[in-house]
Amino acid sequence: MSSMLRTAAPVYVFIVFIACLFLIPALSDSAQAQCEIVVCKLSPNVIGEGESFTFIYSGEGTSGQFNLTANSVCDGTTFGGNDFELVEDTVPGWILEDVQCGDVPGINVSFIEDGVSLDCIQSNVVTCTFTNVRGVISNIPTLSEWGMIAAAAGLALIGVFFAVRRKRLQASNEFDV
Repeated sequence: MSSMLRTAAPVYVFIVFIACLFLIPALSDSAQAQCEIVVCKLSPNVIGEGESFTFIYSGEGTSGQFNLTANSVCDGTTFGGNDFELVEDTVPGWILEDVQCGDVPGINVSFIEDGVSLDCIQSNVVTCTFTNVRGVISNIPTLSEWGMIAAAAGLALIGVFFAVRRKRLQASNEFDV
């Protein structure tokens, strides 16, 4: 009986060990961290509430959008897992000047064009502030546009020079005959 127990004990321990290897990942997937992002909207050159800004979010199994007005109360959304992105939709006449997020343990923040990408490792709350300024709409040509204007003017002057020269030559040829 003791020899049978000595043989069965290691087999039993091995079976329990293999069962634990399959059970631990299944438990960790079901208990995924849930994080929350709180978004604040600042527009320093707006007094009171101004235009509405749309934020678009997408992540693992979730996507949607919400609106915030300039200098309004902050709003939030809950997310979990990796690759959660939040971007601000462009509004004509406004430029996204800055995005600042708090340094929170358990949430990795990286900045992308017009927003942030978040990775939720441990349940926590992060606050991100999006700051917009009024865009200056200017009709003043850029340096490359000035170059194109100068090139067109130069070609026009050369054309006028040759047209005048040709007319003078034709006029002098008429009197020579």
